[in-house]
Amino acid sequence: MRFRCKFRATLVRLTIGFPSAILAHMAIFFGYKTAEHILNSVLAPEFQPSAEAPNRYGSVDDLTLEKIDFSLFELPENEPLDIVVPSHHHRRLRKALACHISSGDLPHGAYLRVFPDVYVASPALCLLQRSSDLTFAGAIKLAARFCGTYAPSKTDRRGFITRQPLATPEDLDSFVKLCPTMRGKRLALCAIKWTLPNAASPMETEMAMPFYLSQRVGAFGLPRPTMNYERTLSPLGVSMTGKKMVRIDIYWPDAGFGFEYQSELLHRGDERYGQDIGRQLAIESMGDVIRMVTIEQLRNPAQLEYLARLVAEHVGVTLQPERGKALRADLVNDILSD
Repeated sequence: MRFRCKFRATLVRLTIGFPSAILAHMAIFFGYKTAEHILNSVLAPEFQPSAEAPNRYGSVDDLTLEKIDFSLFELPENEPLDIVVPSHHHRRLRKALACHISSGDLPHGAYLRVFPDVYVASPALCLLQRSSDLTFAGAIKLAARFCGTYAPSKTDRRGFITRQPLATPEDLDSFVKLCPTMRGKRLALCAIKWTLPNAASPMETEMAMPFYLSQRVGAFGLPRPTMNYERTLSPLGVSMTGKKMVRIDIYWPDAGFGFEYQSELLHRGDERYGQDIGRQLAIESMGDVIRMVTIEQLRNPAQLEYLARLVAEHVGVTLQPERGKALRADLVNDILSD
């Protein structure tokens, strides 16, 4: 495919030379399988909710597809584009396309406008439809991605990019509740209830889950932390870091206790490693307790339980590690799976 696009500031505009009368009845609607990848883009926060729907205007238009600059998105190779159309009449049998029919009505905002006449399934619709084949932990991770400041990326050395949140748990919840009953709805609603917003990386989301999720699924059932809590520093802390405020990855504000996730990419010689230690000292100078953790603590049952005991001690609750222990290994494996 040949791609052409014009950039103006942060907006991307595609030049489409259709008469306006035709445009009103022709549009490309990407279903959740393709939309999930498009929503990983740094451009995604600019996508606007639309009242348009594939059961009214969906089509497979070659000229519109050719105008889309797919290089803006990290789409899987050798995977067909998931396109939603209103009827069998609109389907196209092609190797690069997978057409699905959507004849029912969905709540407003089910699709977001990406470019003129190009729409993608919204984060809430993606979560709802993906939940039909996700585990409980997988659905929470997907919801947390939409509500966090990150998205997976194969081109970034960290494995993710930083971008603005696409939704809040409340946004997701209100949309899914308005949708008709379908596969995945019950799991999606349950996952949303356990979703913490504002995580800055997938590892932060994964690190927090074993502590606050219910004992019924194998977690420790501790109070929920706040992700990326903004902590104002004391004058001493300001002098130590040069900052008036820092963010703590996983934090229990009432207890003054938290975790800072330490990436396996950082080494003792790295500048960021020294900055992380300096930030930890600044926070602890005010009486808080901060522990540096890595994904290794999640993989080690004894270390994970020890960290849970620390949390319980500081938040003032009694830990019952035996409850849910039989399910804990499976839960952790599920959390760490892609």
